[in-house]
Amino acid sequence: MIRSQRQFKSRWLVAFAVLASVCLFDRAAATTPPVITSSITWTGDSLQPNAPDYSGCGGINHPVVNADYEQEVVDIVNTERANRSLPPYKRVTALDEAARYHSADLGQDNYWSHDTKDRVNGNLVFVCNTWTRISKYYSGAMGENIAGGYSTPQDVMDGWMNSDGHRANILSTNNWEIGVGYANQSGSDYYHYWTQDFGRRSGVYPLIINRDAASTDSRHVALYIYGSFDQMRLKNDNGTWGNWQAFQNNVAWIIANGVGTHTVTAELKSGSTTITSSDTIYLTPAGVPQLGDLPDSVMFLYSIPQSRLTPASVTLTPIDVNTHDPITWTLTQTGAWFTATPSLGTSPQAFQITPGGFVTSTPTIYTGSITISVTDPIETLGSPHRIDLTLRVIDTPLYDVYLPLIQR
Repeated sequence: MIRSQRQFKSRWLVAFAVLASVCLFDRAAATTPPVITSSITWTGDSLQPNAPDYSGCGGINHPVVNADYEQEVVDIVNTERANRSLPPYKRVTALDEAARYHSADLGQDNYWSHDTKDRVNGNLVFVCNTWTRISKYYSGAMGENIAGGYSTPQDVMDGWMNSDGHRANILSTNNWEIGVGYANQSGSDYYHYWTQDFGRRSGVYPLIINRDAASTDSRHVALYIYGSFDQMRLKNDNGTWGNWQAFQNNVAWIIANGVGTHTVTAELKSGSTTITSSDTIYLTPAGVPQLGDLPDSVMFLYSIPQSRLTPASVTLTPIDVNTHDPITWTLTQTGAWFTATPSLGTSPQAFQITPGGFVTSTPTIYTGSITISVTDPIETLGSPHRIDLTLRVIDTPLYDVYLPLIQR
């Protein structure tokens, strides 16, 4: 049996009770549809025996309606938890699918309940209870929040956080994992439908990167690992394992370089028990080293009558223009009429291009190039970078141009 102070058999009574108790409906806004929310928490009672297993009980993966909305709800949840020094929830696909199905079902059959129902000949028929539905996707469900009528993730989160029962699910220390489902249905009472499902699986110890954010613009991330173990070791993507170290829940980490999805995996050990846990995050271009502050071409001029070279040399400094971390680079050159030194370095070290050994008595044009390649980090954007070089030997004088300046 499911026990909840919000378990009513009358849908109208649910709406009235919640509206009256948490004031989620703005009575002054006559054009605003009613907004209702409901929460339920697993109390440890047994599930209803022989719960009906109709097609309406779940087990179907409903298409994603708005991925950004769902992720934003997760982000806000974990921000609220961080503000109270609570560890983040790990978003898991199975709970997403359970929540997404229920949101869609509420709208399509136009009913309001944690239980799953079908509309048959215009009448609502009980199909299965909350835990039976969620168990089609996930084992270990502990709680559920639902809401209708809210149009944005922030609005629905404000509603849930202003309600004791919903806030308790969001801030629970018993749950480790979360799923979020959003759906909309024209012609239904509330149009927007939201579901949060919470749980904790036996033998699963989530690793979470940056409070389960979808992306990062920095390789420097924060990990949270659930559980209590003696030792742990970590690795990036398919790389090699780091050294075994004492277990800790909070870990500062640097993910692998390169734009795209990266995985951090932990191996956790106590005695003869070993657990593996991992999480992924997308590294955006803004968080990837990028070689820059270099020109595409450089030109030198040599005047035969004046025996004058301008500029006498050019000094350039390869830097990482995105993260401003040190980069190690090497130079290769084509052309024998100049030198480029040093041939390797680490930022902020510079190199210098100096023409020399060319014929100074005959007008001509020399061409060549320098290629700068970053060797660490090896996946730096903009590497290699080629600079085309030109030297024009001319038989006319060079004249300096002075631009007037006036100040008051």
